[in-house]
Amino acid sequence: MTSMELVGLNTKWYRYKNNLTQEDYANKTKFKMAYISVIETGNANLTCKNIDFIAKSFNIKPELLFHEDTAKLAKKLPIRVDMYRKNQSK
Repeated sequence: MTSMELVGLNTKWYRYKNNLTQEDYANKTKFKMAYISVIETGNANLTCKNIDFIAKSFNIKPELLFHEDTAKLAKKLPIRVDMYRKNQSK
């Protein structure tokens, strides 16, 4: 996996673990929802500043955004995590 894919998948994973939709996360970080989508699909070439910002938003160390194990878990999540979370609560 590339660094961009790792950070994207880990961002998706931590957003999922925090029970946040992309809209919730956009409101929390002031990122646009479209940008969050680009990040999570591994298509954003993030600056170190944005990586630090994302990590801080989840209260984690930046290096956790590069862990392959959690990225692999995130790959197993459905595309629409918010829909998955709603179905799990039934």
